[in-house]
Parts: sequence; structure tokens; C-alpha cells
Amino acid sequence: MSNPHVVPFLRYQDAPAAVEWLGKVFGFRPSVTVPGPRGGIGYAQLTLGEAVVMLASVRQGEPYLRSALDLPAVSQGVFVVVDDVEAHYDQAVARGAEIVVELEATPEGARVYMAFDLEGQLWAFGDGFEVND
Repeated sequence: MSNPHVVPFLRYQDAPAAVEWLGKVFGFRPSVTVPGPRGGIGYAQLTLGEAVVMLASVRQGEPYLRSALDLPAVSQGVFVVVDDVEAHYDQAVARGAEIVVELEATPEGARVYMAFDLEGQLWAFGDGFEVND
């Protein structure tokens, strides 16, 4: 895997549970997990195919980084390209993800669905995504 140029990072109230849930439901695998100085997770890197995300536990002294549970709504999400979006969707549904946009075709020809994770972070998964220069 090459070094990605953009890597989303998220905060969770229960980061260890998030690592487990994101693996079970969405198929992410932890490649690095560093314990936090007061428990929880100081830093974790998760991968799914070529996708990389980082997460950590919410920390005292960092009021600008919160769990989605602490907010009235989220204003962003993470989009992940997967090889077989239908199989990914079926797995997420079977394992309890809260689907907020059912699997559908976009006008650009991709197939996409969106789901909340266990703390209300918004995730989108799709195939056929291309970057336009």
C-alpha cells in the first residue's frame, strides 16, 4: 500500500469498542493500536483494502475533537471505496449497522450506501468512484 495523502481521523468515547465494531461490521483491520496515557486508545490506524482511517479516544484538554455522540448532528462523513459494495452492504446490514441511505446507484454510475457507526459517525461505501482532475 502506498502512503495516502489524506487520512480521516475520528474521535470516539469508547475507541476500543469502535475498533472492534468497525472490524466486525465494516471489515476494517487495525494495523497499529497505541494505548492512551489514561486508558482508551491514544492512536489507532485501521485499513480496509487501500483505505486508511485513524481514530482515538476523546481526550480531556481537546474540546475541539469530540465523538459524534457529543454533537447534535454530524456535518461530514468518511467515504470508502470497496470492491463489492453489495456484499459489503449485506454484511453491514447483517451485523447491525444503522443504514441511513440504502444501496443505490448515483447519477455518476457508482453504487453507494451510507450508515452510522456505533457512536453516530457517518460512513459511506461505494464502488466505481473516480477522481476528476
